[in-house]
Amino acid sequence: MKKKIVGILLVVLLAASGAAYAQSGIFDKDNFSATIYLTTDYVSRGVSASNENPALQGTIDYFHSSGVFLGIWGSSWHSGESSNDLELGYYAGYANTLGGFDYSASANYYHYPGADDAGAEWNYWEFVATLAYTFDQLPLSPTLGVGYTFSPDYWGEDGKLHYGNATLDLVLPLNLGLGLEAGYFDLEGDKTTGNGAGLDGKDGYDYYHWRVGLSTTLVGFGLDLSYHNTTERSFFGDLGGDRVVFTLSRTF
Repeated sequence: MKKKIVGILLVVLLAASGAAYAQSGIFDKDNFSATIYLTTDYVSRGVSASNENPALQGTIDYFHSSGVFLGIWGSSWHSGESSNDLELGYYAGYANTLGGFDYSASANYYHYPGADDAGAEWNYWEFVATLAYTFDQLPLSPTLGVGYTFSPDYWGEDGKLHYGNATLDLVLPLNLGLGLEAGYFDLEGDKTTGNGAGLDGKDGYDYYHWRVGLSTTLVGFGLDLSYHNTTERSFFGDLGGDRVVFTLSRTF
C-alpha cells in the first residue's frame, strides 16, 4: 500500500509541476500544457490495467510550431506487487496537416520503476503512426481516424506487437462529443506468454476491443463516460470484460 501511495503522489506531482511551469512563464503557455486525470478504471486497449480500480494520471506536453512534440505520461496502476504501481511514459514525435489530413508519428518508451525483479523486462518501446480526416461540411463534423502501433519487444519481453485501431468522432448538440473506437491487438508471445502460455495453449494472444463514449466540458473540466469490451474475457478474466468508465480531467 505504501508503494502505491508513493506512485500516485508522483503522478500528481508530475502534472502539477507542469501546470506550475506553464503559469510561471518558463514555457510559452501556447505550446505547453499539463493535464490531470482521475478515472474509475485505467483501461488500456480494452483491458483493465488497474485491476478494475480507480487510477490517477497526468501528462505534460510540449508542442513546437514546427510540428515536433514531446511529452511525459504517468499513471498509477496495479502490478501484482511486482513494482511500485507507477507507469511512466516518455514520447517524442511529429504531427502536421497535409491536404486536410492530420497525421503524426511518435516513439514512446514505457518505464515501470521497481519492476526489475519481476522475472522479465517490463520496460518497452512502441512506435505509433496515426492519420485522421475531418469532414467539416457534413452534419456532426465526423472525424475518421486510423492508427498503427508496433513494438519490437512488448511488455514482459513478450515479442513483437502489432496493434491497429480505427476511430470515429462526432460533434453532437449541447456541447457533447460521441467517440467510437475499434482495435485489433496481436502479440507474438515470448518470455511471458510463449511456450504455450498464451491464448488457447498457443504462443502470445490476439483479440479485438471496442469503445463507445460520450464526452463534454463543464466549468473547465473534461468529463468522459465510456463503455469498453473485448472478445477475450475467457483469456483476460474480468479484466477483459465489459465495463463503464468515468474519467474527470483538467488541463492547465
